[in-house]
Amino acid sequence: MSGFFPGKKYGGPPVSINNFCNLMNDEEVYIVCTDHDLGETKRYDSINRGWNDRGNCKVLYLEDKEYGYSNLNKIAIDLKPDLIYLQSLFSRSTYYGLRIGKVNNIKILLAPRGELNSGAFRKKYKKIPYIYFLKIFKLIKDIYFQSTSIEESSSIKKQLKVSDNNIHLLHNIPSAPQNHYFYSEKVSGKGKFVFISRIHPKKNLLSAIRYFNNINGEVLFDIYGPIESKKYWKSCQDEIRKLKSNIQVNYCGIIPHSMVHDVFSKYDAFIFPTFSENFGHVIAEALSVGTIVLISDKTPWNYLKNKGVGYVIPLTQKKMYTKVIQKIVDMNDDEIRLIKERIVRYIENNNRYKELKIEYLNCFKSIIKEYQ
Repeated sequence: MSGFFPGKKYGGPPVSINNFCNLMNDEEVYIVCTDHDLGETKRYDSINRGWNDRGNCKVLYLEDKEYGYSNLNKIAIDLKPDLIYLQSLFSRSTYYGLRIGKVNNIKILLAPRGELNSGAFRKKYKKIPYIYFLKIFKLIKDIYFQSTSIEESSSIKKQLKVSDNNIHLLHNIPSAPQNHYFYSEKVSGKGKFVFISRIHPKKNLLSAIRYFNNINGEVLFDIYGPIESKKYWKSCQDEIRKLKSNIQVNYCGIIPHSMVHDVFSKYDAFIFPTFSENFGHVIAEALSVGTIVLISDKTPWNYLKNKGVGYVIPLTQKKMYTKVIQKIVDMNDDEIRLIKERIVRYIENNNRYKELKIEYLNCFKSIIKEYQ
């Protein structure tokens, strides 16, 4: 895969794979990735040459000059893996992985991670020719694809024209908090809100900022995440300057994934009016520590609105976002504590880690057996 931890800028895929490694901790998992964060060239300070044992997996971090077909093919020949698990369709590492799988007759499971969903399938003038190239050279012929929802299965079939037999529906694995978190006292008329994600138009931070117009009370809104679009961030800053003095907005930089649960636990609510999410690990992470989520209807979490553990609001209903924000600001400690406890209880009662492990193992075994 292109990037993994300790990187902070690669978004959801490293989280998905780290959660996968935690779930499959009694299996052997090897990860090959670049040795620097997205958009940077400096090698991570905390890594060693050769294989790094992270407890739940072994990771080989390569320099860009080492990250080519010949070297990756040699690594695959040495490892003799039962299966290559590729992350993303439109990445250089996937192209190499597909070639290596074909040449060495190694089984391949490819997870597009939502890239083929309608909300994410943009810049078609680049993606469609690439898909055509993969088909012409039979690089995706007879490989298997992972979807994480029925909708994604349909998108894979539509865009790649593959059969149902080659698509395995495996739900995303949520992150589990490592500690028990205590809530700070909530005062009616005060609210603490947070946004944790890439600062990119797709994540819709600009609208989140605008929803705080005309909110009464003392409000804190902290923003975390890598700035992927400086132009977009400038637009966000322009909107921040228009807010009334009772709304304090801070950009808090990038946080390591290991601190995400701790950060979420310090806020009343997570506001995330995203345009498209294949899963939304940040939503799961917020809920796992009892933080109220205020999200769009463009994620797989729409069922939350019927469970009393979050707010799911269509992007067209701008006034409703403002209304819910004001409602959270006006809540007292007893009111918000009941909601937070209900959220944590719901997540704990509905975790499916054992079932997910069985589903993943059965999938991998069926693919491996198919090739034998």
